[in-house]
Amino acid sequence: MQKSSTYFSPHEILKKYWGYEQFRPKQLSIIESVLSGKDVLTLLPTGAGKSLCYQIPVLCNKGIGIVVSPLIALMQDQVRDLKSRNISAIHLGGEMDFYSQQKVFKEIKNGVYQFIYCSPEKLSQKNFQDFLQNIPIQLIAIDEAHCISQWGYDFRPTYRKLDIVKNLFPSTPVLAMTASAIPLVQEDMIKQLALKQPVIITDSFLRPNLQYTVQKVAVKIHTLRSILSQTEGSTIIYCGTRNNVTQLTQLLKSYKYSVEEYHAGLPIQVRQKVQSSWMNNETQIVVCTSAFGMGINKPDVRAVIHYDIPGSMEQYYQEAGRAGRDGIKAKAIMIYQQSDWDYWEALQSKKIPPIETIKKVYQHLADFVQLPIGMGEQDQFPFDFEQFCIVFELDKTIARNALQWIAQEGHVKFSEASFKPSMVQVIVDRDTIEEFESNNIIGGTVLQTLLRTYGGILDSPQMIQESLLAEILQRDVYFIQKQLTNLAELGLIQYEPKENQPVVQFNWNRTSALFMKLDLDNYTARKTAFIERIQSFAKYIKGSAIGCRSQFLARYFGEKDPISCNICDICTSTKD
Repeated sequence: MQKSSTYFSPHEILKKYWGYEQFRPKQLSIIESVLSGKDVLTLLPTGAGKSLCYQIPVLCNKGIGIVVSPLIALMQDQVRDLKSRNISAIHLGGEMDFYSQQKVFKEIKNGVYQFIYCSPEKLSQKNFQDFLQNIPIQLIAIDEAHCISQWGYDFRPTYRKLDIVKNLFPSTPVLAMTASAIPLVQEDMIKQLALKQPVIITDSFLRPNLQYTVQKVAVKIHTLRSILSQTEGSTIIYCGTRNNVTQLTQLLKSYKYSVEEYHAGLPIQVRQKVQSSWMNNETQIVVCTSAFGMGINKPDVRAVIHYDIPGSMEQYYQEAGRAGRDGIKAKAIMIYQQSDWDYWEALQSKKIPPIETIKKVYQHLADFVQLPIGMGEQDQFPFDFEQFCIVFELDKTIARNALQWIAQEGHVKFSEASFKPSMVQVIVDRDTIEEFESNNIIGGTVLQTLLRTYGGILDSPQMIQESLLAEILQRDVYFIQKQLTNLAELGLIQYEPKENQPVVQFNWNRTSALFMKLDLDNYTARKTAFIERIQSFAKYIKGSAIGCRSQFLARYFGEKDPISCNICDICTSTKD
């Protein structure tokens, strides 16, 4: 990026495209650092306007910006938003075929686009890297940059491929952005991205208008209804699973609340309709998984309620922070029962399996694909995760985490579809089902088999195995897939098949599980860091000797000497 004069000033761009007169706190400092050619690491809480921090420098210089993100929906939303402001942008997704990509590459060379959004997988492709080196890139922005750190709560091995950015583009500024990262993760982000003397800019993690409350209750739904009766305005309720989302939504609808559900298993048209209705205040409450909220700029959310315990402090802080962005008083409430706590604790214990379990799962994997010891280097095999767990009677959470650990150690590589099963939900009533079965013997048999095999399939999307259905009906998998597709086209079910045939590739010849290579120092360090984070979150939830919830959160993220909020449940309980 040129370090001399720019075509337009940041304030001119802000006014021209966004209609604002002033920047939010820290935005201008980040923008000016990038314009001066410096690498920047920024930690801005949810809703602080991170996107403007990379969009404005690129527009100031009439250049091209590369934006890397793991969130496809967020990238698509950003592209739509930029286009609505007459700013040219494109998302290079995996659905783009070779000829379409070549056409887009030509348009980029001709200066048609100012912003190119892509995934870390896309940026790691050699042909894409070669192409980018021949265009004038002004800035590379990496969103959710904490994903590159093995110490982070959301470590994603694919982000490790981003360490090549500074080698390929040594003179191009890199802006690494995240909403939440503890000091250890911040240091690792700088190291892994090879940032050169980066400017580190953080905003306060304190939210003076946000009242944090955690309640352990006997029956959650009674407490939730009480909270909703005292809450006016837009509300988000987070659940841990799609099934919980659907069940709670139906329950609240039976109580006549203005509520809709949102999760990644719903068709994109449904999700867009729900989001639009909520954004326009036509629907008051959205019950959702963590898939809802990223990039949604609705300042007047009055309450964020966690109906299930989130997986980490970072996730909790980001989701809670979607309340009260307008600066007016808002509530962030977590409610849980003893059974929720027991489930959460059990789930955390499965996140980093013991070494012995990892080795055992590796042996099961090799046996599953029938690979002898001493063979298999660079060989690929079909891999059905659901079937794998059934054959070896494995807990899915433990198996998934063990396999991901084996992959991180470099032994194997899984295709993106490996852990994404097919999903089906029956979306018609019993009368319609009976009428269909009486007129369609083959399709009716498949539909009835679905109902008998997967409990709850009338209420919410269920993970299914086409191979299991084929075995029950004594037909081949292709027949089952065709019948499910037909049922979906007739509007009887929602069918979300696996994207591709999942495969596993062995990078090295299979070794004995007893002697497989594992970095024990790395394992021990990561497990220790994970346990410390979980213990901190447990302490927060229990509220034992933490003083003030807002203050505790700010300290967790490394803020020095934060003040008490005086409005959280702990602060108010100690007032006279």
